[in-house]
Amino acid sequence: MNQPLILFIAAITSVSLAIYWFLYTKKSAATRHIQTPNGIDEGEYVTIGGIQQFLYHRGENKDHPVLLFLHGGPGSPMLPFAQDFQFPWEEKVTVVHWEQRNSGKTFFANDPHKVTPTTTIEQALQDTYEVVSYLQKKYNNERILLLGHSWGSVLGSLFTLQYPKMVQAYIGVGQVVNMFENERIGYEKALECSRQAKNRKDISTLQALSPYSEHQFSDDLIKKLMKLRKLQGKYKLAMQPSPQLIMSVLSSPFYSLKDIKYMLMSDVLQVKQRAILEYLFKSYDLNIETLDYQVPVFYIHGENDWQTPYSLARTYFDRINAPMKHFYSIANAGHATMLDQKELFNEALFDIIDQIKH
Repeated sequence: MNQPLILFIAAITSVSLAIYWFLYTKKSAATRHIQTPNGIDEGEYVTIGGIQQFLYHRGENKDHPVLLFLHGGPGSPMLPFAQDFQFPWEEKVTVVHWEQRNSGKTFFANDPHKVTPTTTIEQALQDTYEVVSYLQKKYNNERILLLGHSWGSVLGSLFTLQYPKMVQAYIGVGQVVNMFENERIGYEKALECSRQAKNRKDISTLQALSPYSEHQFSDDLIKKLMKLRKLQGKYKLAMQPSPQLIMSVLSSPFYSLKDIKYMLMSDVLQVKQRAILEYLFKSYDLNIETLDYQVPVFYIHGENDWQTPYSLARTYFDRINAPMKHFYSIANAGHATMLDQKELFNEALFDIIDQIKH
């Protein structure tokens, strides 16, 4: 049999298996509906900050604590990956995914030309306040449990410090402490890895980014950021698209093909989330905020996370004061800790939930 024919058959076989896997997984995941008497499994649009914003609720008992998942990015919803990590959580908490301003399903429900100028840190905090207030009323809960991942950890930390009476506890995952130092350390690690690999092309590409990072925000800095993330992904220092993640999105019971279009947009940072990104580089530093948290604080952090460096999160966490605090180090996990080490992450999360119940 000649090589072209072999390659053709292999390609057809791969596509057929992918389609089968897609349809089977989509159908299987779709059967995971919450069926307990006091459970909830629903998506809805709520008027938040003057626009329609999407919330998805899942849990086996609405009397359990309510956990609001603040996704990363900015502009990177975690809902399309929820089926890969969330189902065990639903036995202990009601999980609410909020697709933020100019993100995911919320993006398609509004005019992006009108929303983009309002996508700022000030509005993001106000939106968070309105979402938490809505959840307090919906579930008749005085306080809501916040889990902030990556950019969501910025939002979660600032909100917790500003509105402690609305927060049951704060959980930081892939915690961002200082964006400038965050990027500087991540850049140096990528350069170190490329030198260890003796990859001259990567070394040259990284050296061309110097100086990195910068306090002065510009289009050039965004381009440098995107180039760095690509190489960080190559050396497994940051979360990057992979065949597994792509198939996960395609098979998500929570995302339609229309919703998936958002994941393919190339101008999320450059345009839609630009004002927030500028704030992160020019102004954000948790070290200049008060170190006194009035609620329990927990971090779950991958030891191999160089996108939001472990060392920065650990050093900051050791300095804070809180009624209760604990730092969970997850071995062999990177930035997407709940995906990289699901069982270890769940052990940490469930331990936190047990602590705040008592």
